[in-house]
Amino acid sequence: MRRSLVAALAVPVLLLSACGGDEPTVEDAPTTEAQTTEEETTTEEPTTEEETATEEPTTEEPTEEETATEEPTEEETSEDAGGDSGAEGQAAADRTKEWLVAFVNGEEAVCDMMLDFDSEGPMRDDETDYPICVATFPSLATEMFDAETAGIIESMQISGADVDGDTAIVNKTHFSELFGAGMGEKVITLKKIDGEWFVDMNASF
Repeated sequence: MRRSLVAALAVPVLLLSACGGDEPTVEDAPTTEAQTTEEETTTEEPTTEEETATEEPTTEEPTEEETATEEPTEEETSEDAGGDSGAEGQAAADRTKEWLVAFVNGEEAVCDMMLDFDSEGPMRDDETDYPICVATFPSLATEMFDAETAGIIESMQISGADVDGDTAIVNKTHFSELFGAGMGEKVITLKKIDGEWFVDMNASF
């Protein structure tokens, strides 16, 4: 249990380490750009009239090939809708994010979304492991993560998962590029029981 707890606590830390200190800064640059654009528009006004006069005879009509290439294919739409493995993969991805958000917020619900310490069934159905989880995970997470940290995790996007039967694996390729860099080679594994995905601590990280 101790190993699972330490490994689980490390995941949000890894995700946050990838985006630490990357706050965007906005300076007074727009004012200088506005000045340069005004100068460009004043000097280029006479030339635009000549260009429009000379370019009027050359009118281009859109070809059928161009319109055809702009239409999305069925494969593209299916990938956008569900990510890897379609609906099941996205369901596993959504459960992963839900679990991470509950984790960093110190919510007892985190124990409802994971398997017991022996990976035999849902934690919430284990009369021995569930009280230990509820008494341990939320309190430690509250000490480690503040509201700002939780907000960063809540803004994270996870798209799809690699699904094989009742097992789903979320790796760095399923996170946005910034968070994926923090995951490295670690994975989060989920098992589906009675149609619901649960995080498997023993097979993760």
